[in-house]
Amino acid sequence: MKKVLLLVPVFFCIVAITDARGEDFRRKYRNFSWSSMSMSVSDFEEDEPVKSNFGAAFTSGRTYFLHGKPIAGMIKFGLDATWVDLNYNNYSYDSYVEGVGMESSAAHQIEYSLHVGPSIAINPVGKLNINAYFRYAPTFSALLSTNDGFALSGNYATMFVTGGMVSWGVIGIGAEYRFGNCNYRNLVGDSTLVGNLDKSGFRAFITLRFK
Repeated sequence: MKKVLLLVPVFFCIVAITDARGEDFRRKYRNFSWSSMSMSVSDFEEDEPVKSNFGAAFTSGRTYFLHGKPIAGMIKFGLDATWVDLNYNNYSYDSYVEGVGMESSAAHQIEYSLHVGPSIAINPVGKLNINAYFRYAPTFSALLSTNDGFALSGNYATMFVTGGMVSWGVIGIGAEYRFGNCNYRNLVGDSTLVGNLDKSGFRAFITLRFK
């Protein structure tokens, strides 16, 4: 009899969980990220990559689901469209200056991106959402070198972003990997940060999810 009484609340919990699946998919996202990136010269693999000291980012976008009814009551596929991805990273590096030798320099990297790509959303129970994605992220990347007379270099960068997040209702956490390359060119002044640079790094973030 005791076993039967114990099974009753378990049964009702299972029924409640099953009934709650697929009812709380979140479409809009706002991410506040800590960013860590590195850059290396594409043609010289032996060169030590330059790693950022610190960084931050803000991302805002929306998922457009491809179907209304969830698969198995809890899975939806969609396309992510990120309208704003503003990323900042601070770097310190050593460069050769003619007549002076090696000199320590600092640089500020500011990037603006748009994203588009497939995603999967899982709503297994209640307000729990699990999201994974892979996005193409066309980017304009600029590097301001403060030790080169405020020289500015920049160009279009081909970037990709992949990651995931877990949220309960509005609040959640996530992480993503960014990678790609940019052929930096001098825009103002004569910066030492020019050429085809490979870029990669991680971002960890707090996310706000809205319907």
